[in-house]
Amino acid sequence: MRLSRLLVLSAAGGTLAQSLLDILTAQSATLSTLTAWLTSQQLVYDILSNARGITLLAPSNTALTQLYTTPLVGQLALDPNLLTAFLSYHVLDGVYLASDFVNTPAAAVPTFMNMKAYSNVSGGQVIETRSQNGAVTFYSGNGVQSNFEKYDYNYVGGTLHIIDTALSIPSSLTDTLVAGGLTAAVGAIRRAAVETPLNMATDVTIFAPNNDAFDAIGSLVNNMTLEQLTKVLNYHVIPGKVLYSQLVPGDGSEVTAEGGSLNFKIQNGSLFVNSARVVAADVLIGNGVVHVLDGVLNPDNPTAVPDPNAATQEPAFNGASSTAGGVPFTSAVITTTSTATVPASSGASEPSVVPAAAPRRMAAVGAAGLLGGVVALVNWCV
Repeated sequence: MRLSRLLVLSAAGGTLAQSLLDILTAQSATLSTLTAWLTSQQLVYDILSNARGITLLAPSNTALTQLYTTPLVGQLALDPNLLTAFLSYHVLDGVYLASDFVNTPAAAVPTFMNMKAYSNVSGGQVIETRSQNGAVTFYSGNGVQSNFEKYDYNYVGGTLHIIDTALSIPSSLTDTLVAGGLTAAVGAIRRAAVETPLNMATDVTIFAPNNDAFDAIGSLVNNMTLEQLTKVLNYHVIPGKVLYSQLVPGDGSEVTAEGGSLNFKIQNGSLFVNSARVVAADVLIGNGVVHVLDGVLNPDNPTAVPDPNAATQEPAFNGASSTAGGVPFTSAVITTTSTATVPASSGASEPSVVPAAAPRRMAAVGAAGLLGGVVALVNWCV
């Protein structure tokens, strides 16, 4: 991709005189670290400075200081491609004022992070936004939560919001599941030898049962053949589609990798998949999204229906029960201490029926053009 194509611009949407540099300079007490990071990547900085119709989520000095206690800082210093991905993940495709997020209870908002080494989602990676009682929270990889410190610094290219925590690029499926404590799902995936295909696939939606769900049918899954286990796992995967919660049909169905259909229903404020309840929605991964279930889905029982008034659901496998031997599949999964969380799905029905937040105007430079081709360009120039 040629530099001239990356820098093709349309006229600014307004008459604001301030530039991105003006904003960064005026907020230097809060944004000096980010400014240094941006200016260290001159090509990225030039593109951001000249782009129109974007929203920059700018981590404060405090937010970036937090990263100095993690391995990420060293990785960013050594790998300019990773730094480019990190910065582009903080750029939203469109102009979103704070009020746009407040007025939308839940949405998946597209970013300019579309580098294949770090994202395998068609059209680029997203962040999740949720609004409750006027407060807005951004969710990124491993459920990292970010909130506004200051907002609506409008300039000629769009708007800038200062956030209190840097966004985290979504990681692989298995790394995300381990970080979220879903070790039974990881162990099952590894026993069935489908870890690599799932991590390498483009555009997947995965319904991951939690550890309690696997434990509830321990008497059966421990004795499953690899063929039976693979069939069950494939029934939890929708290939070729990234169904963020607002895109899940509230009263419809989708075809799985196993070939059967999953049935969705919203009842009593919860989203159910067959008879299992979604207990955590929109966990972002590098190649799609995960929704966490409180039950294991049974491809041989696709008509299982929930009891929406019950706190827990009966297993979809007849005659199944837990065992005294511990949660199935977890013994071989090594975990480390993690602060990762998954966004709770209280009101899981809301995202499925509320449209994504609408930007004030779309970006003049497309997502693939703004930063997605920077690494290829840099490599070509070297």
